[in-house]
Amino acid sequence: MKKLLLIIFALFICACWSAKPIPVWKDKAYMHLDDYKTSFLAGKEESTEPHFIKARREIAASNDLGLLTIAYLTKYALHTASLENFDTSDFAKLYKLEPNPSDMAYCHLLKGNFTAVDMKVLPYRYAGVLKAALARDLTMAAREITAIDDPLSRLIACGVCVKYLPSDETILQTGISTASANGWRRPLWAYLNKLQEHYLETGDQNKSTAVKARLDLLKRN
Repeated sequence: MKKLLLIIFALFICACWSAKPIPVWKDKAYMHLDDYKTSFLAGKEESTEPHFIKARREIAASNDLGLLTIAYLTKYALHTASLENFDTSDFAKLYKLEPNPSDMAYCHLLKGNFTAVDMKVLPYRYAGVLKAALARDLTMAAREITAIDDPLSRLIACGVCVKYLPSDETILQTGISTASANGWRRPLWAYLNKLQEHYLETGDQNKSTAVKARLDLLKRN
């Protein structure tokens, strides 16, 4: 079984690797979520949401609210990685029925509620990024992001910093290089667009024009 890149899905993976046979619903839910992730990052709009709906239905049929919560956090994390906004109302309903502090910590991070994050239960790879965000230290944030080995987690961390901290060229370039190296079109376009805006805001018209030309060319192909 392929390893899911999202750390928030680790509990799901551990369940799948137990000595007991993997339930059919769990196997299907995993595959649909992985297809959702792949389609989302590739920018395949027509197939993205149907995969998530299928995964959600498989998990909901099992009455496992913990895994359903993880599925929604996966969705929010992908939106964050692509610099997109998202509505957490579904997560809030699930959390009310089955609260898990680590889920809430991760959701707060994705929403930029840094002071509300309980660092003790936050996925360890984001601890340095959270410290940098709390200090609003962009140099530290760039360093901590680069130190994250997993590319999707690194891109999620980039998204958190780009969305909720002042604009920083180094972090934007890290997002671009990470998305480019993995062929993730949706976040790539988002980061190129933000980089163009960054250059406009800092008065570098030539660089802004060059980034726009690159983005326009990519969108035509």
